[in-house]
Amino acid sequence: MSAFADIASIAEQVATSAGYAGPAVVMAAGEVLPIPSEVVLPLVGAQVSAGQLLFWAATLAATLGSVLGAWALYAVGRWGGRPAVLRLSRLLGVREERMSRAESWFTRHGTVVVLVSRVVPGLRGLASVPAGTLRMPMARFLALTAVGAFCWNASLIGGGLLLADRWRSVLDAAAGAAPYLLLAAAVAALLWTSQRARFRAARP
Repeated sequence: MSAFADIASIAEQVATSAGYAGPAVVMAAGEVLPIPSEVVLPLVGAQVSAGQLLFWAATLAATLGSVLGAWALYAVGRWGGRPAVLRLSRLLGVREERMSRAESWFTRHGTVVVLVSRVVPGLRGLASVPAGTLRMPMARFLALTAVGAFCWNASLIGGGLLLADRWRSVLDAAAGAAPYLLLAAAVAALLWTSQRARFRAARP
């Protein structure tokens, strides 16, 4: 079994055997480790379906974990700066070249990047680190992270609740929808940037 499969298996066990702490711990760890929330959270939804957990409590627990994990990466970037990030590059999966590209993109579309990264596997940690190094206001970062994470977690747990006996279908649907969500967010970001530029140009 691969290391990725081992991590996913452990995450599934934690999420389904530790009550409300399970999804919180798994989502916090998922900011750094390759934990597929698209697989784990539908299992939490199955627990909700079985009456073991409450939907909103499970969603809030998962969201709290997401926010705490994201804040930890934000803190590394904000108070450790680039040197700390590069020292931890192996753990964070952020090399210097990738970091430069992330910061460049973040400078132009920071708000959208933080919000949309919650629904794009592999981008969650990559969005939190430049948010810290570029000193996005912490309150804004946490608020955007919470909103994005809550929507994503609720959709996955809700999917598992509705399709408790076919949770793999939720995984396929989430994987298929993610590119469209990203495209829609990118279009919205471009339109917002364009409108803002026109507004600034029109100002005396």
